[in-house]
Amino acid sequence: MVEFNRRLVTFHLVFWGIHALIFAYGFMKQKLDPELAVLNSIGYSVYTSRGAGLVLGVDCAALLLPVCRNVVRAVRSSFINRYVPIDENLYFHKWLAYSMLFFSLVHTNAHYTNFFFVETKLSVLGLKAWMVHYLAWGGATGHVMLFIMFLMYTSAKLDVKTKNFEMFWYTHHLFVPFYFCLFFHSYGCFVKSSTTGKCKGYNSNYGTIPIFCLYIAERLLREYRARLPTTLSKVIFHPGNTMELRIEKPSFQYKPGQYLFVNIPAVSGLQWHPFTISSTPEEGFVSVHVRIVGDWTKKTAKLLGCYQSGIPKGVSVPEIRIDGPYGAPAEDLYNYKVAVLIGAGIGVTPAASLLKSVWYKYYRKSQMPLQKLYFVWVNRDKEAFSWFQSLLASLEETVPTSFLEIHTYLTGNMAVDDIQNIALNINEEVDPLTELQTRTHYGRPDWKRIFQSVRANVPSSSGDSVDVGIFYCGPSVLAKVLGKTCHECTDQRVKFVLRKEHF
Repeated sequence: MVEFNRRLVTFHLVFWGIHALIFAYGFMKQKLDPELAVLNSIGYSVYTSRGAGLVLGVDCAALLLPVCRNVVRAVRSSFINRYVPIDENLYFHKWLAYSMLFFSLVHTNAHYTNFFFVETKLSVLGLKAWMVHYLAWGGATGHVMLFIMFLMYTSAKLDVKTKNFEMFWYTHHLFVPFYFCLFFHSYGCFVKSSTTGKCKGYNSNYGTIPIFCLYIAERLLREYRARLPTTLSKVIFHPGNTMELRIEKPSFQYKPGQYLFVNIPAVSGLQWHPFTISSTPEEGFVSVHVRIVGDWTKKTAKLLGCYQSGIPKGVSVPEIRIDGPYGAPAEDLYNYKVAVLIGAGIGVTPAASLLKSVWYKYYRKSQMPLQKLYFVWVNRDKEAFSWFQSLLASLEETVPTSFLEIHTYLTGNMAVDDIQNIALNINEEVDPLTELQTRTHYGRPDWKRIFQSVRANVPSSSGDSVDVGIFYCGPSVLAKVLGKTCHECTDQRVKFVLRKEHF
């Protein structure tokens, strides 16, 4: 994956290079300031703590920007998206957090050394190390922030987040007390001029406070927008333990491939969960397909009567709120002449939205840059193919294979009865498993063979190479396989570009 690694290496060189420069600036500014000669007599631990502190000030200011969804959506729609990978905003957010963890450890250990030397070398001040540790503003707020970071980082691990999203959600909202501690962290003014007595901090609050206020303002905007009239019009319980929510909200304007956040106050008033929109604007409603796997989804399914014959009589339909829409890589489908939509299990939802859009455009004979589209759907359970069976059947009848090719793969084990049914009906006009004209493949796809076939069918063009968009939503393990295959199958004529969903 040379192409992928080159981008990754470039990012980290720039990212850590900027951090090193900021650290060096803070380090040398402290060391060379004649007004701080008394404090500097402690030694290199002071310079180190100041350099790391400046980095942390910058990181804490930048940390909230990638999760300002409306800001990200606005930037994504601008020319900046051509040069900056806006869809990697959460990746950037995570690495800022990693940087904060590293420099927090550097900053804390340097200060532990400082406080020890304040007691031994600067005994004239009459301060004990424990006093500075736990009674001074810097020490007290610093330890609180360290404890909050411990809770947030441990609950943000992928396995914890997957199994107990609620823990991740609630602990991550400790960012509010964290930032308030940060705002008052320098209040006691540990760094003072030895000549004038004035505080000589780096004034990082001039960056962190405005961005924190921007984020809070955006959260308030999202809360207001989410409370605009919204109706849960229909709930469909699909095979494969999946439910479809159909929602009507006149103020909600979206594009195919985008995603939204759902909140059901009767289940949890604070939790918002992201789901890709599976409908298209022409349908007149908003739909999401939800796989029932976690605590929140199970409670929602029970509340909506999925395990019964519906919502009991006399019980009102629960209130639902949606926030969004927000841009995703799938939104850029029509920017490519050739594209491949890949969905793994419930990850098919963005592809479903786009396929519906393609059907409407083709039916209306609308002009679009897209000339060839491949759809690959990989499922472990055969029941999942029923989610969008009618859509795929309509596409087969309406859209010619010269424009759209459909490929379905079943990777899970089958019952003996299913195998016998397939064997008995193998010669029927439709596939015995999906009831589509397209035959189902059994086993994992040979991605290299598929990509080579796509490459062979890309029409030759003079000049630059042709970009083929690979739009994927599903497990990260398969994303790595697809990324590697994109690199292996790229040549001078055709370049495969992986565009994967991030939540």
